Amino acid sequence: MKNVMLCAAMLLLACSLTAQATDEREQTYRVGADVDAQGHITATQVDPDVPASIAAMLASAVKQWQFTPAKLNGRPVSAHTFISAKLQALPNANGQYNLRIRFMGNGPKINPHGGVQPQYPRDAIRARQSAFTILEATIQPDGSLTDMSVSSEFEDWPLLPYFKAAVLAAAKQWHAIPEQVDGRPVATRMRIPVSFNLNPPQFTAKQIKILREAAREEAAQPAIPLPSDQEVALDSPLQPHIVATIISAP
Repeated sequence: MKNVMLCAAMLLLACSLTAQATDEREQTYRVGADVDAQGHITATQVDPDVPASIAAMLASAVKQWQFTPAKLNGRPVSAHTFISAKLQALPNANGQYNLRIRFMGNGPKINPHGGVQPQYPRDAIRARQSAFTILEATIQPDGSLTDMSVSSEFEDWPLLPYFKAAVLAAAKQWHAIPEQVDGRPVATRMRIPVSFNLNPPQFTAKQIKILREAAREEAAQPAIPLPSDQEVALDSPLQPHIVATIISAP
């Protein structure tokens, strides 16, 4: 039964996930996780639109990970967080796929951007300009975003005012599901990448140099990379303890 479930998940990945290379597929999922006072994951919640076979693989993998327990008044307590898990279907030498599941982070869950995407500034479209921005915000216990600031992903890539305004205008309408400690929602500081790219992207020579330097630092692919869209919790009450990458082969 396990092999059947694995093969079904691989087939779905191979057919439906975002292509990253000729035969490679990957997708990142947010999985709700209940964590007990010992740091063990006792239950998971996968979005209902995720295929059942993939949801089962995610749940099985996530439950093998552990956290440093959250604390309240100095004592370990149960908590709830959302884990980002990346599934990759990687072709192997036998012409089949290995399934790799990686821990990417944990924190509150933004729903996805409240359905409101930042509007690409018209002046930027006319000028064929791109931007990679970082929104820092606090997810409050009621799910609202406060204390927001926007900066450029790269120090040498100046952030134009209309990109900053576009991010803030959208973020004011976003809503999140906060993390919980001992059954009560808590505030978490978040770092949220927001990018503006035309199709096809158009960069200046200086911007290409910046992106290539970022690629070298992150040991990325030799092609011009785009910065990660991964959200990061800066002060989650739950810190990962054992989150080794899980690899399954047929």
